[in-house]
Amino acid sequence: MQDLNKKLRQKWFKILIGICVTSLALWLSFRKVDWDVLKESFLHVNSIWVSFALVNTILSVYALGWRWQILLKPKIKIPLGSLFRLNIISQYVNIIIPGRFGEVLRAYLASKQHKVSGGYVIGTIVIEKILDFIVFVVLWISVPFFFAMEKEVKGFRIALFFCLLATLLLFLFIWRPNIVLKWTRALSFLFPKRLRRDFQAFCEKGIEAFSLLKSTKILAVVVLLTFGFITGQVLTIFLLFKAFNLNLSFWVGLFLLLAIQVGSIPPSAPGKIGIIEYAVILALSLFTIPKSQALSYAIMLHLVAFLPKIILGFIFLPSMDISLKKGSKLLGTKYDQAH
Repeated sequence: MQDLNKKLRQKWFKILIGICVTSLALWLSFRKVDWDVLKESFLHVNSIWVSFALVNTILSVYALGWRWQILLKPKIKIPLGSLFRLNIISQYVNIIIPGRFGEVLRAYLASKQHKVSGGYVIGTIVIEKILDFIVFVVLWISVPFFFAMEKEVKGFRIALFFCLLATLLLFLFIWRPNIVLKWTRALSFLFPKRLRRDFQAFCEKGIEAFSLLKSTKILAVVVLLTFGFITGQVLTIFLLFKAFNLNLSFWVGLFLLLAIQVGSIPPSAPGKIGIIEYAVILALSLFTIPKSQALSYAIMLHLVAFLPKIILGFIFLPSMDISLKKGSKLLGTKYDQAH
């Protein structure tokens, strides 16, 4: 009972922090805004470039599905259309519910619908997140090169440390799985005796997913698709530069994406409302873009990045026949036993 109360307090504390951070970001974003300039920016936006950006947002989700399909292929080949819907639902849930629950739901739905091991699916998602993080850090510490700056990025050494740590973990999972399995066996003793076997079986299936990356060809393709997905996100930002007639380069788009990702780390209200806007304002201020114009751009970018996923997620979700109560049990074990 005490543990439950403690978890509830922690949950409400995070919600309170998120509300405070969002409120502060909104206040900073709209403080001293020239409303006439904001209005003019929206009135003169080029709708054709906005349409291209919307289409590109959807295509980027397809790229995610292609990468996931490769990781799942040793167990099952799921059509790209199905993976697209699962990724859309995952991002939709992540937008409306804080806590990255969408990733758990994505794994649960893939396991339930396609009868593939839940542990294996979770393993593929962990691979995605590790690769995303490594590529993100590599791009972050490369920003000075792109802009020919002499000063290193703030937090360079910390970022490099975590990048090397993530790379080491990836190496262990791929080429030294026995070491990782020993860790999971030791960790299993924290669970009640009746759950230890299920936990260990779940971990073994997850670690099995990493063996796919022993193939240099597959690893190269997955890494290239990761870079491709990030390039797609930058392209959306760049297309909206065109829509607002901002004479900014593709590399500025990359810088802006990295700024948004860093700004999105603290807890906030659903949809990162205010957080994205203020991160964009701060980033574009380095390129002498007035605040009101930057805010209008930020609002449009927020809508283009999130609105299609919200609409499609709302459409796709009811057709999935989801039992969230079952999903909260972290995919169960029946598929692990079956495979």
